[in-house]
Amino acid sequence: MIELISDRELWNWWSPVWLVAAAVAILYGQYPGWTSLSKTLWLISGLSVLVFAFVSPLGVLADGFLFSAHMIQHLLMLLVVPLCLVLSLPPSAARATHSVAVHDGSLRQNVRRLIASPIAGWLLGLGAMWFWHVPAFCSAATEHYALGVVRTMTFLVSGLLFWWPIYSPNKQARLPANSAVVYLFSACLGCTLLGIYITFTTITVCPAFASPQERLAIMIALHDAGMTSSVDQQLGGLLMWVPPCSLYVAAIISVLCRWYSVDAQSEVGLSVARPVETR
Repeated sequence: MIELISDRELWNWWSPVWLVAAAVAILYGQYPGWTSLSKTLWLISGLSVLVFAFVSPLGVLADGFLFSAHMIQHLLMLLVVPLCLVLSLPPSAARATHSVAVHDGSLRQNVRRLIASPIAGWLLGLGAMWFWHVPAFCSAATEHYALGVVRTMTFLVSGLLFWWPIYSPNKQARLPANSAVVYLFSACLGCTLLGIYITFTTITVCPAFASPQERLAIMIALHDAGMTSSVDQQLGGLLMWVPPCSLYVAAIISVLCRWYSVDAQSEVGLSVARPVETR
């Protein structure tokens, strides 16, 4: 028999994510150079999205009740929160990472190479989403709290490594504009293929959502409105398909704007440096 849970429990105010957000804020505060208002706002935005994804009704619905809510939460963890955190880093963070990697042991050097590797970032960013939507792994991570924590950490770390070659505070670590466009466009294709698969497959991608042991009261209203498990999965596939590609396109536009801005500044610098011809 399915247990009915009151909608008053849609907010998870006692989530440990508050401690995670506080720890990240303290860690970021260790780096000097927090003089930029924009970077502070990026940090606040990232931590706010992180808390919202687990404390709000979205986090409760994603915990084995609604597959589409689960998909939104995972996209926030893989794409939005890591992007905000990378954009919030001051240049001093990149310099500190570089100095540690150069003067310490080989293990840290290997970690730095992994962080700086676009191939690793691309494979981990796309691979994490594909891996955790294998039906057996998806259900196991949904039904077991510890494995769910591992999944969330996997998304956050993979997302940081994915965005690093695009928006690293160390400009020398960023991909050239043409490579960055290929990097982002191919990631869009990867998300599109996964989204198409989830939307149109007849296989239940995450069986834990098809037969929950408990049910929120709001689920009755959603079911009466036509939100069956198959419709829920199709909606989740569309969410995997459209929003990520929209974000990747926006990132491509920002890369191109950055490229044209640098070219324009270079042309201005050359025209200023060019000696004036005298007759």
